[in-house]
Amino acid sequence: MNRVALAIRSNIPDEMDWALQSLVRMSFDSPDDLSFTKYPSLAPALLEKLGAVDQFASIDACILRLEDGTVIEETDDDMGLGLGSQSVVRKRLDKVLEAALVLRNATINPDNARVLSMLKVCQVALIKCLSLPERPSLVELRQYALDITESVAFFLRPTSSEDTLFQILIGYLDSDDRGVLIAAMRAVARLVISVELNLLQSINPKLISRISALILLDDEELLTVCLDFLYQYTSNSDNIELTADKIDWRDPIQQLIRLLLFQAREWPSVDRPIVPQPFANRQPPPQTPPLLPLDLITELLQFPEPDRAIRWMRVCFEEDEEADVTQITLWKAYESCFEDYARQGKKLLPAADFIKNVTMAFRQAAAMVVTTPNGQQKFIIKGIRPRQMPLSLKGELYIACQWDMGAETRCSGVFPSVKDLFLHILAVHLPAPLNPSMPIGETSGRHDTNGHANGKLKGEPLTNAPLDLVSVNDDKILTPEKQALAPKLDDQMTDGPAILSTVGVATVEPNDSSNSSTQTTNPDLYFCHWGSCMRFALNGEPDRYKVAEHVKTHIPDPESNRPDLPSELKPEGVAESRTLTSLDAINMQKMILVNRSTLVDDRGDATGVPLTAVLILRNIARSDTGRSLLKGFEHEVINVAAVNVPLRNYIVDLLDFIEEHRTGIV
Repeated sequence: MNRVALAIRSNIPDEMDWALQSLVRMSFDSPDDLSFTKYPSLAPALLEKLGAVDQFASIDACILRLEDGTVIEETDDDMGLGLGSQSVVRKRLDKVLEAALVLRNATINPDNARVLSMLKVCQVALIKCLSLPERPSLVELRQYALDITESVAFFLRPTSSEDTLFQILIGYLDSDDRGVLIAAMRAVARLVISVELNLLQSINPKLISRISALILLDDEELLTVCLDFLYQYTSNSDNIELTADKIDWRDPIQQLIRLLLFQAREWPSVDRPIVPQPFANRQPPPQTPPLLPLDLITELLQFPEPDRAIRWMRVCFEEDEEADVTQITLWKAYESCFEDYARQGKKLLPAADFIKNVTMAFRQAAAMVVTTPNGQQKFIIKGIRPRQMPLSLKGELYIACQWDMGAETRCSGVFPSVKDLFLHILAVHLPAPLNPSMPIGETSGRHDTNGHANGKLKGEPLTNAPLDLVSVNDDKILTPEKQALAPKLDDQMTDGPAILSTVGVATVEPNDSSNSSTQTTNPDLYFCHWGSCMRFALNGEPDRYKVAEHVKTHIPDPESNRPDLPSELKPEGVAESRTLTSLDAINMQKMILVNRSTLVDDRGDATGVPLTAVLILRNIARSDTGRSLLKGFEHEVINVAAVNVPLRNYIVDLLDFIEEHRTGIV
């Protein structure tokens, strides 16, 4: 590396070409190997080459003034297009550009930037480069010089606002070139960050207004740089007070409040139950898989192994990354489901192969061994849990009938669709009248005064009796308002007689003083015993149509038994049938809070544009003028704190400063 440094200083064209090209390649491919600390002679040699830039002051005027005073004039064609042999002027400028590029790449390393900042010739060379006139041929050199200044500015300590380098950088804040403006603002912000003097006080307020207006642009890089500069400017409260009559700070404040939610991610929702726990009726996940109806088992038997086992697992279990099932429980459940069919010759998958196929059914599941607190090993399947209801092969959950049968039991029927469930209710729990000569709702026969479908009162029970369907299929005897009901309720009930093994008929004694032994049959009364519903519990309802329409409110929507619905749309704490009771409806009432979280770092702390914006607002609030201006924006700031959790603590500090103005505490 010493040879490289000597070659640069030799001014021998071939040696300089080799040395600078080698350094350019090294600074790009392996910048860590280019260490100014390890090779102390390298930085002065490069700065010496960079310091010779003043000879190019009139390069676009085709004049080159050499060090010995010789003046070289070139034609525009030769300089601009490089026709023929390279001009002396262009070759010399290229060498300076290569030296500047090496320094620019090397100073990205903070150690190299620190070494460079300690060299007195560094500031001299940078001042020369940044003081060059506006020439098209010098644009690249100026940009390299600004990048170098940006890197070394952390380690420079200007002693006053009249510092030459500081004043040159301030002059670039009025540039219309985006790259120049960004580099200049970064350099100024870093130059004053470690200086106790208020150097930024000398900046023209018009430049501050211009920079404040730039945060309106849709340019994230420029926005970030402007905010960093404004943070340094507002860190001294005197700057706010001195510019109060020259800068309208209300507009920047409004934009800064807007930036508190810059690129905020709106989470779907955070549901908070209005009914406090433990009043919400949340059921724990089942411990065992659901029993399968015969029709579903018959469908599964049509598949060969291992396809049958995989489908059975999907029917009875679902993915849950927090849950687990023991391997023996999973295998025993499968074996017991098909035990009777295995005796008839159906071969079941061996236990070892069955466990291996779990990952075929659930990609997120994994077989593992865990150690219990008592030191025993436990073989589990992590990532699945039993379903509340079985899943059909069509991808729809079976639906359970929740009709209360009395004695704290419910109907055990499960059905593959909402339509099947409703037809079951009509046939078994809300049967048609027995007397075919009377319209629905006006016949006599059924009466249930204790609120249970299988309740038996005084009189003979009707057991294994066929359901007479004439009254719901003969339009001649239906009232007009009931004709629309018949095809909806009973059009698929004509395939055969329905067995009403759970419905009883009762007769009661007439309530009169004659004590006659004649028994009079009460009118039909229908009740809704779905879950804990009390809609017709007091007196019953003689109109079957009205009760049937009410029962529809308990039966879920046809799409609700599809498990691929988003999780936020699935109600929690409802009955196993995934339907709603009145208590479930209360428990499901939610208060939806929308979170709009902004960027955070690896530790979860706020970072980026929103953090800088709130810090600038806090700086403004430290001044009397700033507190007075922010007083009218408290409501907007509080709204941000309500939805943006990462910034909440910073906003609380900001509100504390504003409150000091209100209470007179300074």
